[in-house]
Amino acid sequence: MDNQNADESQNMSRRFFVFGIIITVVGCTPPQQTADIVKTVNASGTLTLNGAPLEFYQVSFFPNENRPAMGITDAAGRFTLGTNKPNDGAVAGSHKIAIVWVGPPSTDPNEGMMEFSSPPPPPIEIDKKYSNPETSGLVLEVPESGSTELNVELK
Repeated sequence: MDNQNADESQNMSRRFFVFGIIITVVGCTPPQQTADIVKTVNASGTLTLNGAPLEFYQVSFFPNENRPAMGITDAAGRFTLGTNKPNDGAVAGSHKIAIVWVGPPSTDPNEGMMEFSSPPPPPIEIDKKYSNPETSGLVLEVPESGSTELNVELK
């Protein structure tokens, strides 16, 4: 009986040792970069419908090559684009544009973690063609020097 207990104790010690090594190796491995950082310039502007600002819409700029830039509008319709990270700008050049309602941010701390709900309906409906950069008909140039006046006017 004592040999059996000793063997079980030794096996358990080995398991904990191996488990500890696995945790150490996994925990100490540096995160891997998943994409190259692309050069951006300051890019912000205003989204309006017939001159009135649109709040809580995602404005997405799609360049011919490279990754898109996105920003969310505030109460004044202002947005700041981000490509590599929020608010870092957009790639210079011509961009097709898409506009999508995202709604106000949730106040529920579990939202996005344990719960996922649809945003409320938008107070102002826009034409569905604007949700796709290929059908929106919206194209803007982001200059090499950047811009704070990338104004997107919907009709």
